Amino acid sequence: MTAPSRRSLARYGADQLLGGAKVSEVAKELASAMVASGRQTTAALLVADIMRELEDRGVMARVNLTSAKALPAKLSQQISDYAKRAAKVDDVILNQQLDPALIGGVRIETANRSWDFTVAKKIDDMRKVF
Repeated sequence: MTAPSRRSLARYGADQLLGGAKVSEVAKELASAMVASGRQTTAALLVADIMRELEDRGVMARVNLTSAKALPAKLSQQISDYAKRAAKVDDVILNQQLDPALIGGVRIETANRSWDFTVAKKIDDMRKVF
C-alpha cells in the first residue's frame, strides 16, 4: 500500500480542522501517518502545506511581516487588514519579525503570496531602470 502524499495529508488535515476537530487530535493523527511512512522529518513542510490549503480555501493566512524596526500597533493592524483583503481570507495570524538590514519599509509574506515594500527593493527596482 502506498503512503498518502503530503499534499493529501494537508487536505485531510485542513478538512478535519474546518470540520471542528481538535488541533491536538489532528496533529496526533497526522504525526502517526508521517511516522508510519518514514517521513517525520517533513513535518514542518506538512504544516506549511496545511497553511497553504487554508489560505487557498479563503479561511486564514499566516502573515510573516518583516520590518527594520518594531511597528506601531495601528500600522500592524492596517497591514493585517491589507493582507486579509489581498489574500482574500477571513482571518490572518500576524507574525512580526525584525531585520535591520531592510533599512525601511516592510515585506509581507503568506503561504501563497508576497509583497515587498522595502527600501532595498525600491533601490533595486531603480537600478534595473537605469
